[in-house]
Amino acid sequence: MDKNIKTIFQERELSALYGKPRVILKWATGCGKSKATINLVNHASKGMPVHPVKALFVVAERAHKKNWEDEFRKWKLMRGIDVKMICYASLHKEEHSVYDILVLDEAHHAFTEKRLNILKTISSAYVYLLSATLSSAKTDEMENTFGKFTTSTVTLKDAINQDLLPNPKVYVIGMELDDKNVNQTIQIGKDPNAKVIPWEDRAKYIYRGAPCIIKCTEKQKYLYLTDSMEYWKHRYELSRNPFHHNKWVNLGSQRKRYLGELKTEAVRKLLNTFPRRKRYVCFCASINQANSLSKANTVSSKKGSSKNQDIIDAFNAKKTHSLYAVGMITEGMNLKDIEVGVIVQLDGKERLFIQKAGRVLRAEMPVMYIFYYKNTQDENYLNGAFDNIDSKFVKYCDQFEFNSQL
Repeated sequence: MDKNIKTIFQERELSALYGKPRVILKWATGCGKSKATINLVNHASKGMPVHPVKALFVVAERAHKKNWEDEFRKWKLMRGIDVKMICYASLHKEEHSVYDILVLDEAHHAFTEKRLNILKTISSAYVYLLSATLSSAKTDEMENTFGKFTTSTVTLKDAINQDLLPNPKVYVIGMELDDKNVNQTIQIGKDPNAKVIPWEDRAKYIYRGAPCIIKCTEKQKYLYLTDSMEYWKHRYELSRNPFHHNKWVNLGSQRKRYLGELKTEAVRKLLNTFPRRKRYVCFCASINQANSLSKANTVSSKKGSSKNQDIIDAFNAKKTHSLYAVGMITEGMNLKDIEVGVIVQLDGKERLFIQKAGRVLRAEMPVMYIFYYKNTQDENYLNGAFDNIDSKFVKYCDQFEFNSQL
């Protein structure tokens, strides 16, 4: 990719944003939001009569602080700018504070009632919001808080078409739930010693609330989770009872995690074909799955922030060549020289796919592998994700065909 193209794009976009008091950079990951933000902050600081200029940067995770510090050095944040950096979890400590510049990194994290109420009390001459996606409803909320924003938007598809990001190769591997082998269980009740029963007898126990362990196939377990989810969804729609809502949402999470974990061996087979020094990131469905694939190179909420940072630093220093992530490193992190991305489990949030894809699309010749189960919720997630990538870059194959090529 010609780096001058990105520079020309940034200069063109920023020329219309300099001096604007409130700006939203809604750029796809990899388009240079950090550099652009530093340029905006530098430009705003030059026009201020008082120095040092006080700037508050709010980030999602502690690991993102180091990332910004690296960016400040790389893109030459001006001297005389006093930056305070906090996580959104600490935003309550800034109630009624006054700054010259406020930067909300990954701004979608700001949208809780408590955080929005705190932001209303913070005074700042300039406010910059950064996010790969930010809905019009959320933009309206921010305008109610701070005033009218100027928005610059670059979608993932735009970024690829304009050569801001390289053309990817995306392999989509379609799998099918097994409906023959009885190798799954469904626990009804909490008794680990409950009676084990066949799938066909489940109604005799479930409808009278008797504890049991149902033996079933992969597909039968998926159908059970889906039916249970729909049941509690319907109950919630009738009652608006928060308990019913939690049951519905929790079952949805269980179903997504179940589909993801079923793919572990298929993913392992793919990873085992990679050359030893191939640099890749694998976005896993659960901590159990990530640990099964590579406990040493997994970053997750179960490890402390210091340990996670050590693992990321080792990867960026090229002491290791793989990262396994669970709910982390999708945003706000620069990971060096990734060649391949593996997405085990998609979900319904467009933002998460854009962020994961963005980690990989910084490579010179990016390759992505996405696993999904046909005729399941996976397929709906997949269709939503590919609104962001032109079909000419995508190759579909079923698991049998894909395995024969490994």
